[in-house]
Amino acid sequence: MDVRVLLTTCRQILLLTILLFVTGCAVSSTFSPYPKQIQPLITSLSNHTPIDIAHCLQNECKSKDLILYSMERGRYAHVVGNNDASMSDFTAAMEKIRENDEKALISASGIGASVAATLVNDNAIPYEGEGYERVLLHHYQALNYLQKKDLEGAGVEIRRANSEQNDSLQRFEKEIDRAREEGEKKKVDGGISRIATNYAQMDEVAGRVKNSFQNAYTFYLSGFMYELIRQSNDAYIDYKKALEIYPENKYIQKDVLRLAEKLEMREELEELKQRFPIGNQTFIEEEGVGSGELLVIFEDGFVPQKHEIKIPIPINRSALVTIAFPIYQEKWSVPVPLMILNNDELIGSTEPICDIRALAVKSLQEKVPVIATRQIVRAISKGVTAAAAKKNLGDLGQFAANVWNLLSESADLRSWLTLPASAQILRARLPAGSYKLTMQHPMTPGTMYADVEINADGKTILQVIRTGGQMYSRSTSF
Repeated sequence: MDVRVLLTTCRQILLLTILLFVTGCAVSSTFSPYPKQIQPLITSLSNHTPIDIAHCLQNECKSKDLILYSMERGRYAHVVGNNDASMSDFTAAMEKIRENDEKALISASGIGASVAATLVNDNAIPYEGEGYERVLLHHYQALNYLQKKDLEGAGVEIRRANSEQNDSLQRFEKEIDRAREEGEKKKVDGGISRIATNYAQMDEVAGRVKNSFQNAYTFYLSGFMYELIRQSNDAYIDYKKALEIYPENKYIQKDVLRLAEKLEMREELEELKQRFPIGNQTFIEEEGVGSGELLVIFEDGFVPQKHEIKIPIPINRSALVTIAFPIYQEKWSVPVPLMILNNDELIGSTEPICDIRALAVKSLQEKVPVIATRQIVRAISKGVTAAAAKKNLGDLGQFAANVWNLLSESADLRSWLTLPASAQILRARLPAGSYKLTMQHPMTPGTMYADVEINADGKTILQVIRTGGQMYSRSTSF
């Protein structure tokens, strides 16, 4: 047989093998959009149809994305009131995060993930949790401890949450610096600018928060916990941090003014009265004899899911490579308050304290330089591979490379999807006693009730979670 014919035949067989391999890989979990995998949990919460959380996502919780799937399972269990399962899954996520963070050197698996990301897509990189997700991971673990009336455990977790708000910012700055250095090294700055323009539509929502690493919700919960253990100075500090982030919330205003007066912070109190004039009369009040406080925490909806967009990037004068990016495209609505009544008498309405949707959008927008750099480097690598395939194997080789590039390119749509869209609070003082409170929300049919106990000189937390047309609630008295 002619050697040239033999070589041609071998090349065709090799290319056919590659194509079959590519086709097989295209249907693997690496290429399955993450939101579809989590939809059963969201549907279960929205319809109030139970699932066996002990066996749900078991294999996924052993994968490279253990952190993410454990957070999803933990949040699901938290919403339905299974504190033990929630704490177990949250602990698994925390331990894996701690293990990853403690690695001083790049591990072999990390190198493998980077190579895979260059050859395939960003889904090959193990999920390590966005900054706001890590903060809320400890936040919800603190709530789990509070529901067990374990103030010591709750205190540990809320301190970790507050520490994470600073640590995430430092990690982000280092990541941006590395991306900038890589961009300069690979000379891809122009491509990054081109990609960034596609995210301009998210500017309005992202602009609602200063950054994605700090939120008033966690600082406020921290302040409330410090009041539970009668550490008013620490409570005052964290309430002020919450007020700095979300100054329009009147309940935060009230607590800062109240503690400024109680702690005799005269100069600060005068400044606060000038800044919030309504507080002079409405929000500074004496503690009633035989009364207690009710804190309502209302979490509404689900954070939005990312979508994929594809952008053609020129890699030389004659070639384009299409790369996929995640983006948020939902229309944004104003959070709707929850009304709390007792015997048809309005106690009050909740007010927003954290737009978690905005944190998610801001987090993605902040990482555009990192994502874009990695994507452009991958596009260049794929372009070089296609050119080499054409040179060495001809048109069929180039075709095989192009098919691989097309099938392997997929945006990273991973994020913690069972988180609420927004968080709101209400705080009121009520006479001690047992109550059957009415909860009304204009987007939820019917009327919901919650049994709460108000202790004299005590505090009660009523947590209400709305998922679609369903509401979940539980109360804990101290």
